[in-house]
Amino acid sequence: MRRIVVPVIVVPMLLLMLAAPAFAAPPLKESGTSMSFSSGSTVCTEGGSPTCTDTWVDAFSVSPDTIVVCLSSYTYSTRTYRTVSQENGCSETGSAALTFTSDFSVTLADTSVTVFKYTCGPRRCTEAGSRTVTVSALDYAVGPIFSSSGRGSFTDGTCTYRYSYSDQSAELAGTMTIDGVTMDEWGWGSVGKFSTTVRC
Repeated sequence: MRRIVVPVIVVPMLLLMLAAPAFAAPPLKESGTSMSFSSGSTVCTEGGSPTCTDTWVDAFSVSPDTIVVCLSSYTYSTRTYRTVSQENGCSETGSAALTFTSDFSVTLADTSVTVFKYTCGPRRCTEAGSRTVTVSALDYAVGPIFSSSGRGSFTDGTCTYRYSYSDQSAELAGTMTIDGVTMDEWGWGSVGKFSTTVRC
């Protein structure tokens, strides 16, 4: 059985186009830039109950003008590896908050994210309120910058979908800052251009 593989960079726009009426006569065309950034940090404490906290910030395009920024953290015991507490939440902001330069320096401007807090016991985690934090990041490429491009098409019922894309991605390292506290981080980023056409 033949498998249809669609690059991740074009998936958001294809999903939007799937909602278009099947009887639309003229072809529907969309093009734009897609960005994705994910980076994390681990900070450990010593003492009577040693713990480590893994913190991740993710930012990705959901439309040409909007990105979603998510923050998550998990604190766990280094003796039992049981989760002690966790926080997570996402917020939307303008696409200008996330920028990539030609040499793959990546900047996430100050963004407010509301996270929900949980305290965890041996069997379950319990919600413990929420808070709004300010998140930013500054990273740079620490390895080669990978480039890829392609085009393809597939048919779904009476509609034919054609797409093309070109993107770059790289391993990253740098710092994230949460409410004025800066920590080292590492991760991955990608940016690219796409074009999609649907004819039904």
